[in-house]
Amino acid sequence: MVAKEFLKKILVPIDGSTSSLMAEETAAIIAKKTKATVTVLNATQELRPGYQLPRSIEDEILGHIEQEAEKIINDARALFSEEGVTVDTKMIRRRDPADSILELSKDFDLIVMGAHGENERDPYALGSITKKVIRHTTCPTLIAKKVSSLSNLLVCIDGSDHSIRAFEYAVKLAEKMGSKITLLNVQERRIHDFSPKTAEELGGKILSKALNAIGKTKLKVNKKLEFGVPSDRIVEVAEKGNHDLIVLGSRGLGTVDRFLVGSVSDDVNHKAKCPVLMVSAKT
Repeated sequence: MVAKEFLKKILVPIDGSTSSLMAEETAAIIAKKTKATVTVLNATQELRPGYQLPRSIEDEILGHIEQEAEKIINDARALFSEEGVTVDTKMIRRRDPADSILELSKDFDLIVMGAHGENERDPYALGSITKKVIRHTTCPTLIAKKVSSLSNLLVCIDGSDHSIRAFEYAVKLAEKMGSKITLLNVQERRIHDFSPKTAEELGGKILSKALNAIGKTKLKVNKKLEFGVPSDRIVEVAEKGNHDLIVLGSRGLGTVDRFLVGSVSDDVNHKAKCPVLMVSAKT
């Protein structure tokens, strides 16, 4: 079921932070297995101080910014070249770096980016640019919170079309990467408390529906049904099972509707310590 054109071009936004370095290393692992090409993008905000600077000072600041950007780009190019990955580079300056990433990502099959920038210190929480990208892009986006070989995937399914689409994408990725997959459905605790049999039957049907949707695959897919607060249980299962990637679906809707992606995916992105891959229904 693997499409011939699956995962040919990966976009990696970089800013020189530790977080973006983890994204680079993860993207290199994926690119080597999938034979994808990589474009590293340094997208930074235009210098707009809000007041007139002396020309000499402005030139000095701009020169320093460009030097830093070139070093970041050159270091990334060296990393991918050393891994034998074909790499291209781009630098874009505009008011909002997230807009640059979103515009360029339309021509790519996957975005791999860090959870946060250099000045955002929480090691797992998402930074403002990353949040905006996953809210608005229809390109699958992997948030790298640590370097991952993507060998043990946890795919979260709730019966919706966008979660099944995420599962289909995860299967294609796992076939390329040689990964294991666990398919997880979490039923709300209140449903289980009211009627355990109903909750178990509903969860079982959701898991079976997802497996039927992907058709034949050489992969062995493990099924897991849990009960509780979905985002909490997903994170707990990922940690206990040593999963190195959580895969979730997003609705892939327009700009306004995308704010309705849902608290589960938002909470998982915030709480998870391993990388998270968001897959839009429009992928």
